[in-house]
Amino acid sequence: MSATPLPRRPNGALLLVVTAAAALLATALGGCRGEAKSAAVEPLPPRSNILLITTDTLRADHLGSYGYERDTSPNLDRLAAEGVRFDQVAVQWPKTGPSFASIFTATYPKDNGIVRRIGQPLPCRFRMLAEALKAAGYQTHAVVANAALSHEFYFDQGFDSYVETWDVEPPDGIDPTGAEAVTRLALGVLERIEEQDQPYFLWVHYLDPHFPYTPPGEWSDRFQGDEHFDPSVELDVTDRPRQQMMGIGQEQVLDGHHDLAFYVARYDAEIAYNDHWIGELLAAAGGRGQLADTLTVFTSDHGESLGDHHYYFDHGRFSFQTCLRVPLIVHYPGVLAPRVEHQPTELIDLAPTILEAAGVELEDGAWMQGRSLTPRLRGEAAATASGDPRLTADGHRLAFSEAGWETHDKWQKVVRDERFKLIYAQTRPEQQWIGGPGVRFTLFDLVNDPQETTNVADQHPAELERLQRELSAWQNAERYPVAVEPAAAACGDDRQMEDETRQILKSLGYLQ
Repeated sequence: MSATPLPRRPNGALLLVVTAAAALLATALGGCRGEAKSAAVEPLPPRSNILLITTDTLRADHLGSYGYERDTSPNLDRLAAEGVRFDQVAVQWPKTGPSFASIFTATYPKDNGIVRRIGQPLPCRFRMLAEALKAAGYQTHAVVANAALSHEFYFDQGFDSYVETWDVEPPDGIDPTGAEAVTRLALGVLERIEEQDQPYFLWVHYLDPHFPYTPPGEWSDRFQGDEHFDPSVELDVTDRPRQQMMGIGQEQVLDGHHDLAFYVARYDAEIAYNDHWIGELLAAAGGRGQLADTLTVFTSDHGESLGDHHYYFDHGRFSFQTCLRVPLIVHYPGVLAPRVEHQPTELIDLAPTILEAAGVELEDGAWMQGRSLTPRLRGEAAATASGDPRLTADGHRLAFSEAGWETHDKWQKVVRDERFKLIYAQTRPEQQWIGGPGVRFTLFDLVNDPQETTNVADQHPAELERLQRELSAWQNAERYPVAVEPAAAACGDDRQMEDETRQILKSLGYLQ
């Protein structure tokens, strides 16, 4: 059985097709989703301090707490053991700029318009998380190491201070965008925070383990030749400067190595280096008593493809789990009991969760398109906000994502539930790497095939049709009004990308 493409509107959006029988069934089941009210869930302590730690390009399955065999992340594993670990987390777009635009506005890329690439300025009329916290009486600070999050692109909206590590001269021998520099600068911000009589929101963004995988000093060879190292898989290296599919280009070769195991070990070493300095940050902040009344959140903006599906050392082009699935750990000593949450989760839910911890009253736990995770943090998986479109009448929890290089809304659309994941690829250049030329809908069984190797649409036609219907309804919903009037803050004149920022983005492979 081959999947039948959904009818399309002239503007290219998926057309929602609902049969009369389905409509009657929905009415019989209660009409709207999530209308059943649950018992009140104990809120997080209001006016909590908020520490948001994010690591660039970190796929979940390379952390020990997510089942990885190498000891890459002892500090994050400890944080996970003491907090709530979300096991099945989906980013909304596997690229830094679009991902953080979704996180900080709690909206989907299809609605906020920040898609495909970095370097897109965020409109000043967007209501950003830091702005909402500042309005609630918080001091707001950030330390960021990725130039894709530069103030030139207006990611600094709502922050009292916004430290871009590449603009700060580090001590000799320290990479200004490396984890050590980030931690040292974050600790400096925490020292200033102590002097203020306000709760704080601090966002710390690490760049490691983004390609090129070059951890410093003794970290470099940490996993080379260990028991998990298999040098037998050779990379195809072409004369092109850069390449992503079926091999790599000459500019991407590190230390003359053509074996895949070398690059995977280097990626893991970057994670270990990053984990060490996150541990230093948490230890120092804890030693000062700055974590006692603090909600600490750790996550990533996207994962990384390490040759999976013939896609090497990059992210953003495809919607496979290697790039969509990231870790999410939420820690609050004395408040949250350790547990693992296995249901699908979206990163647009972080902002409303943080706002609730700040004491901001949210109607039904919603802010923008996100929903507070507080019920799930408390272990009340069935305690859901009313009207959440991601909760289906038949009990499935959904997560939606987008990805790809195509323009004009022809990029990949994704919906998943607890077991199945549907990728909608609209063009042949994308189809050939997912389900094959001409295959628009590819269904994966994530429980039995977590590497997404086999299209099971023919074996599960009912699941295919169900998820097609859900994806269509999501895509064709009225566009969410992300912008607010009047603007929450004036950005001033358009900011031009500085030469240094441009060079950094080129070195990271974002610009040619």
